[in-house]
Amino acid sequence: MLRGGDAKPLGDFSQLLCAEPAGLQQAVDNLVLGLHRDKEALVRSFLEDPSSPQLLAALCSSLTPGETRLCSNVAYILGTIAENVVGAQRLVTVAQTQLLESDSLLGNLNSMLKWTDTVAVMNAAGTLCTMAETNEGRQWLLNDSHIEEIMVNVTALLDSINEWTVSNAALVLARIAICESGCRKLLEQYNSRHTLCKLIASLGVDEAGCGTSAAFALGRLCDLDVGRSQILDLEEATHMITALEKMMANGDTGGSKNACFALSCLATDKDGHAHILMNPVFPEILNTLCVLLESKEQESAWFAAMTLKVLGSHPKGVVKLREHPKVSTLLKTVACSPTAGKDLLEEVDFTLRKLQPLSKPPSPLVDVLNINSIRITWSRVILDSGLEVTYSLFDGDKRLYKGPDCSYVLTNVKLCKEYAFRLHVSTEGDDGLYSDVTTVTVEESVPSCPLDFRVIGCTPTQLKLAWAPPAEPNGVIKCYIVHRGDTVIESTTDRSCIVSGLTPSKSYGFHVCACTSKGKGERSSLAAITADPGDHAPSKLTLNVLGRNEMFITWDMPEVPLGRLFNFELCMNGKVVYLGPDRSFTARRLTANTEYTCAVSAITSEGKCESKPVMKKTAKDEYENTTRCLYSPARMSQPIASPSTKDISELAERLRRSRTQPGIHKDQSPGKTPRAHQTLSKGSLKGIHKQCEGEAMSKTVARHK
Repeated sequence: MLRGGDAKPLGDFSQLLCAEPAGLQQAVDNLVLGLHRDKEALVRSFLEDPSSPQLLAALCSSLTPGETRLCSNVAYILGTIAENVVGAQRLVTVAQTQLLESDSLLGNLNSMLKWTDTVAVMNAAGTLCTMAETNEGRQWLLNDSHIEEIMVNVTALLDSINEWTVSNAALVLARIAICESGCRKLLEQYNSRHTLCKLIASLGVDEAGCGTSAAFALGRLCDLDVGRSQILDLEEATHMITALEKMMANGDTGGSKNACFALSCLATDKDGHAHILMNPVFPEILNTLCVLLESKEQESAWFAAMTLKVLGSHPKGVVKLREHPKVSTLLKTVACSPTAGKDLLEEVDFTLRKLQPLSKPPSPLVDVLNINSIRITWSRVILDSGLEVTYSLFDGDKRLYKGPDCSYVLTNVKLCKEYAFRLHVSTEGDDGLYSDVTTVTVEESVPSCPLDFRVIGCTPTQLKLAWAPPAEPNGVIKCYIVHRGDTVIESTTDRSCIVSGLTPSKSYGFHVCACTSKGKGERSSLAAITADPGDHAPSKLTLNVLGRNEMFITWDMPEVPLGRLFNFELCMNGKVVYLGPDRSFTARRLTANTEYTCAVSAITSEGKCESKPVMKKTAKDEYENTTRCLYSPARMSQPIASPSTKDISELAERLRRSRTQPGIHKDQSPGKTPRAHQTLSKGSLKGIHKQCEGEAMSKTVARHK
């Protein structure tokens, strides 16, 4: 072999293609010696050889059972070549072109893992972990049909008495776990529970670095939900946390970093986080992290800060970190350190924000809903720690509310009393502060508009209106004022009223408002239409004139009574003249020759239904503005003198004339006969004749005397 740096090759690699076992053994031994002398130069020379693919294929084919020394050295050579990136790629390419199972590189290396020769097993495991270091080699390994058996055999090596064999085995598992697909392969293989237990048992500080590799593998597996769940189901989970704490505190830089990594991966999940906090060694974990945080080695300090950040990512962890006497102080010290790197400061600043105590809350806001209630609201406090904030509302020193809500309605408010509200916020482990005071005094004001303004009864001439109290009375309601249009028609303390005297089938606009001592409130408006009288009013209203001073009025029942009928009401010229159940009435003492307008209403349980009006005129008085009747009572009251013979003769003549012209009086105009004129009958004439004859006889007798 030539020394490194010479232009000529370091050796003749063609002997590796020798078919003779002795020649092949000699060539392999020489190559191993060359690697011990100058590994980098020899590997570079080997890969630059044009026949390096054939040489690698020959080496892979030489891994046959029975030749322990040869196979051990070949495994060592292949592992060393695979440490070079180009060598690893070329080795994977060559191995993938081997078609025969007997030539399978991974199959042969897997077989060697079960050999009894310690060196051969160690070299085979070392080659596997070197192949798994690169992404290309790792994917080739994971996609090979022997992968599950390889993982089982590698797990078995964790019990080896050779610490370097154990270290190589742990490193194989750690490098398989670098990618997610490798983690899933480890967790899905039939012996996964045993593999996890063996990795936990391998935790610790050792010269070969087995514990460091095991911590990394466990951290990667905990980074998956399924892996974390499987690990927490193990009885050894508690021992794992204890072992990781010891690794952090031991002083080995690599071990402490991987232990921090494993703990942080376990703590990302709520269950894993709780498992760590409940572990008896958790206070020691915080103490160790504080020591690492003060380390001058930036990477160790970063791992400690990263672990503290993850522990503080859950509310319970924040409380634990706040309770520790040194954590907050050290984090603030590192944050102010001029030598702290950017990555370290990012982790520290994030954790400090989580541990930030509550600040003074703003004053609560007050909204007077009405005279009986006040709504108090406040801003919600959002903490980076995720801790639930408890709000306490006080009026002076009296606590009104305590809980998670951000509003409170105070009822049964007293008028003209000053209220002083202040807010207190707190979380677990942080008593918080009080806000400034907000004062308010409630006074009476005008109410809002009445609700549910509606019509609850309707007739042709009446409407019954009703309403509900205002939603915001803002005081004591004194009364309700009802308007028709702009005219006030009623003021009432009730919540209903009847509007009468309306026209049938007509639309009306109504308004109602409530009043307090402060005045009128808002109006509620309503448009309503009176009913069509239709067949609800009495029918066939008839007026019969009996003379100058009387009328006989009749009507019939309504064809369709509205409700239960009580009485009929008869109005003449707007004045009620009759109220009762009868359907006729005689109006007397009327004025002659006068028009009378009559309307009759049916009074029912639903209101009043009025008929259409009917108008008629009384008879004319015939003796108005004429001379007094001859036989008027005034004249008849005077004493009648005894008629003379002359008078009797004149009376007889008058009677004779009246027979020739019957019905015409000498004092009357022809053709007009007074209706109330007194006529003389035949009997009355006889009486007069007898009276005249008696008087004449008495006078004759007197003369004879």
